[in-house]
Formats: sequence, C-alpha cells, structure tokens
Amino acid sequence: MQLISDINTDARHPKSRPGSYEWWYFDGISEDGDYQVVIIFYDGCPFSTRYMKNVEKNPDGEWSMPGGHPAISISLYHKGETIFYSMSQYPPDRCSFDDKKAALTVGENSIRYTERERHGSDGFGSYDIRINERLPSGDELKGIITFSGMDPNESLFSEEKRTAESEGRKKTKKDSTGTPSAETRSKKSDGDESGHLWNLIYPRANMHCRINLISNGLITRDLIFEGTGYHDHNVGNEPMKESFRDWYWGRVHFPQATLVYYVMNKKSGKDHRAWLISPDNRRLLYSLELTRQRKKKTNGFFLRPARHLTFEDNELSIEVRHRTLSDSGPFYCRYMSTAILTHPTLETQSASGIAEYIRPERIHRRIYWPLVHMRFRYVDQKPHWVQKSPRLFRWTW
Repeated sequence: MQLISDINTDARHPKSRPGSYEWWYFDGISEDGDYQVVIIFYDGCPFSTRYMKNVEKNPDGEWSMPGGHPAISISLYHKGETIFYSMSQYPPDRCSFDDKKAALTVGENSIRYTERERHGSDGFGSYDIRINERLPSGDELKGIITFSGMDPNESLFSEEKRTAESEGRKKTKKDSTGTPSAETRSKKSDGDESGHLWNLIYPRANMHCRINLISNGLITRDLIFEGTGYHDHNVGNEPMKESFRDWYWGRVHFPQATLVYYVMNKKSGKDHRAWLISPDNRRLLYSLELTRQRKKKTNGFFLRPARHLTFEDNELSIEVRHRTLSDSGPFYCRYMSTAILTHPTLETQSASGIAEYIRPERIHRRIYWPLVHMRFRYVDQKPHWVQKSPRLFRWTW
C-alpha cells in the first residue's frame, strides 16, 4: 500500500493493466446524526461482472481495461436505514475523467474541485458533487453536495513513510537472493507496478447537502442539512483479489480529532494502520496499532467480519463498534459505527462514523452474480426485472 495525502494528485491516474481500478470516495453525516450519504465514482468498477468477464476471457482486449467500465454508486441513509441506493455502470461515451485536476463526470453526475483561498502553502477549497440519478424503479435523487475544507498537509504521513522505508531496507538486506522482498515490492504502485495507492484528501470536511428524493416524479423528501464529511481516492493496478484477502476501513469524527483506519490483510502479510488527525487536516496527532478484533458476526451471505476493533497507542485506546449494518452482501458490509475514546487524563469521548468491510475474492465467485445483477445496473442494456419494481428493488437494499 502506498499512502499519500496530496490534493494535487486527485485527478485520474494512468492505469495500464487489465483489472485496474480507481475510485473517488465521499461520505458525510448530518449534524444531528440522522442522515448519512456515501458517493463513489469509479474509473474501472471492480464490482462490475462485465468487467471481470472481459479480464478473464480476453485480458488483452480493449474491454479488459478500466476505461470501459466507469460507474457511480450512491447510498442515502436515514438513521442507518437505506432510503436511496444506486449502483450504475455507464457507457464510456457518457463519462469523462480529467488527467490534470479533480473533474469527472459519470452520466449526469459530476465532481468539480475549486480552490477558494491560498495563503502560502495553506489552501482551502471545495468539491461540488452534482447528483442526477434516475432508476428504472422510478426513484430519483437530484441535488448538489459540497465538501469544503483545508487542503491536507502533503507531509502528513512523512514519518510513516520513513519508518516503512527503513523496514523495507532491512527486509531487502535479509533477502538472500539480493532482490526486494514481496512485501517491499507490494508497496510500489506507480506505473506498471502492482499494488494499491490510497490518497487521503479530506480526513475532515464541512458538508452542505441539498438534495431531493423523488418517486415517480413527486418529491418525497426535500433535504437540506449541514454536516461533517470525508474524502479519499484509491487506485489499484490489478484486481483487488490479487492485492489483499480482506479489508476493514472506517473513519470517526471526534470533536478534536478524526480517526481514520484501515486493516488490510494482504496475501503477503498484514497492513494495519490507524491515525488520529487534527480537525484542520494538517497534523498527525497519534499513530495507533490494532490490538484486538472481536465479536465476529455472520451476515446472511456467510460473510463473518469482526464487529469490534480496538486501536491503541500507549494509554490512548479507541474501540470502534460496528453498530448498525446498513448494507450487506456476499463480499461487502457497510456499518454505521460508534467509537469510544479513553485516556487516563481525558474524559471518555464517543462519536459516530462510517465503516466498511470487503472480501474481494468473493466478488469473482459466479454463484453470487445473480444477486449482484439485481442491484448493479448497466445503463446501456435492459434493466434486471427486479430493478423495475420499486418494492422488489428496495427489498435488495
């Protein structure tokens, strides 16, 4: 895993391998905690069965490359319950991705970044996300969501990088063949190298949301709310199942800090990291270690992730509890979480967040594909019969 925090590299990355993928992830929770929203734009959607089939059958073909499979997913929740869901792959000619700046369009949905102010090396900007998604069931979501905040500190993870490089050099020296170890090689993700790039853009952002939830032409909810958001950007140069076995990710906004964590169990080892980051996105306050996973619970598809994760640094302890299962499938779970922060010199703090778990090898099991096709929409072909029925499609949520 290559880890950076650089708003200047939030444009589309070159991807030259079959099965590569890239996504721009945004989420937010309203100030009162009642509404949660998650939006993900994809250049090469790793959940597209059409993409997977092309990679397997014709890896040298044009449709085995990510540019043929752009997509968007939108989830809107009220108190953890889904009130709108879409996962749509669009034809490439209805999409655009800028190679120099954070500007992209998928169907009639778009992202545009604008720098608002700059004082020396400190910048302040905002992402405007325009949503216009209509489903075969008659449900629609229209509106604009803005995420604004301080640009991240590009050297936020510099100490982490120095430690990783030092450990990498030690492991390389111990390799009797004189070549870098598999774990050292897996850290690379530039050019044609395999691996995963994670760009943490906004650990914390101010969110302003104005959206209409529409059913058969009638507005059922006119939503206007402020809240706290998050944005990151991921790039993988090979199918996810080649990089890791499973992955926990989450973020929680405490009043004075944001917790961001990922627990990646790779084929070549483990990569477990967590940080407390200052509210202005400029300082790394603590680096924490995963010390405990417990209360594994099986969902309806025999996926069994841990529901409690504990991270610690000396006397500081944070327990993340995956409280409400908001989205559940054969290879993926999304939770509304609660985190408890304790320290001998501080009052105990509690805050809410969003967490995810994925087991990518299961994406490729064809036994699950009929279930995927009930939810995953290919805009350029006739929709699945379940997607046409408001009641049946909502049942898949």
